[in-house]
Amino acid sequence: MRFIRFNLFFLSLVIGARAIYELLLVAVTKPFDASLATALFTHLPLAIFVALATWQGGVRSAKSSGLHTKNGKLVEGSTDSDELPLPQNEAVEALTWDDLIVGAAVQQELETVVELLKNPDAATRYGIDAPKGILLFGPPGTGKTTIAKVMANQAGLSFFALRADQVISKFVGESEKNLSKLFAAAAKHAPSVVFIDEVDSIASQRNSGQQQWADRVLNHLLQLMDGVLKIDGVYVIAATNRPELVDEALTRAGRLSRSIEIPLPDADARVALLGLYTDKLNLEPGLDLPTLAQHLDGVSPADIRELCNRAGMNAYQREAVLGKKQRSYIVSRNDFFAALKEVEN
Repeated sequence: MRFIRFNLFFLSLVIGARAIYELLLVAVTKPFDASLATALFTHLPLAIFVALATWQGGVRSAKSSGLHTKNGKLVEGSTDSDELPLPQNEAVEALTWDDLIVGAAVQQELETVVELLKNPDAATRYGIDAPKGILLFGPPGTGKTTIAKVMANQAGLSFFALRADQVISKFVGESEKNLSKLFAAAAKHAPSVVFIDEVDSIASQRNSGQQQWADRVLNHLLQLMDGVLKIDGVYVIAATNRPELVDEALTRAGRLSRSIEIPLPDADARVALLGLYTDKLNLEPGLDLPTLAQHLDGVSPADIRELCNRAGMNAYQREAVLGKKQRSYIVSRNDFFAALKEVEN
């Protein structure tokens, strides 16, 4: 790119100098030629514009080279520190294990990983490698994003989120630059974690017919991960609903080497979720949550939360015809089953 910019810059200077020379030659030796003067005055500003634009592009590129890999190591370029994104810990600092309702086996595995992240020396003493990259996979709405935030908070890590819609740009090289800035910020604020939501959207299989820009972004992401995961205290957690779409290069050893499935809630988890999301509702006496949970097999935590909210809305609408003093503010069993039909549709 630097070679191309230099040639464009040099060519525009030659054109501009030639235009000035021809204009002076005409003015001194020949009668006024309107067509020639018009042509010269047309090309001269264009040459100057190309030269300035090329020079400015080179300056911007030099200022924003960002994080890159050199000889297998992570190297931070001349990116100004004030351009780097800041940690988003305000989004995670209030989250604890109490905010998660998952199966006992899954929670035990998550807590083990967090303990290793908090105390990597313990892993070293056992002769094992603490996981540097983790892939959370499972159906939509199972709380993978919340899990990543809880893990970051419990491990005391600076939290950075990578979303495709915030990183991918239509301008050539901008997507790679955005990735570099994010990983440079994570290295600067270590111990830290980069959370990649919907990782399949930017790291899908390279034989899936995707465009060249997607291959470039994936290759750059792999290079950055190889570099950043060699830095002590920097980790990557990714989440996907479609693990089969994630490129295999991303899940090999040394990258996202630890995969944890986050399944749909079992019967006990569904009862616990109903208890959590109905805590602020005034339930009808005798409404049995375990019985209601039996009708929610295959329903995600996100949908159970929406179900409880819609049940409350149904109760509000049902009593809308009553005066304020006649409202009972009670959510009935029928309100829940009406909401269940709405969620299923």
